[in-house]
Amino acid sequence: MIHKQDENKAAQLDGAAAALSSLCLVHCLLLPVGLGLAPVVSGLSGANVHGPEWVHWALLALAAPVSVYALWRGMAFHGDHWPWKFAALGFALMAAGAMAHDAGPIEQVLTVMGGLIVAFAHWRNWRSRRAN
Repeated sequence: MIHKQDENKAAQLDGAAAALSSLCLVHCLLLPVGLGLAPVVSGLSGANVHGPEWVHWALLALAAPVSVYALWRGMAFHGDHWPWKFAALGFALMAAGAMAHDAGPIEQVLTVMGGLIVAFAHWRNWRSRRAN
């Protein structure tokens, strides 16, 4: 049985997990804007100004464990499996985005969609806990 104090911690975990998964979203949205405003940095050299591929994997490695724990705690409380399914889809899309690191705009599309879906999973988890 989950107590009220545990419920508050679970709600905080959902918020932290959504924030961590949103780092990928911020990374993908702000970097192209920054590059558009700073053509000198991107130049015509063809250099990888998007950053190294490991950044994507590091962000996933930070976000995934917090998400898994928050969703697991939420499911123990409310029994709704849908947040897990949404989060799995979102993280799969973010991983696909990381694998498509130098493949053009598909990387950003996959990462942004994945981040939004993971954030939605945490919102649904939070809403399901409040409904019980």
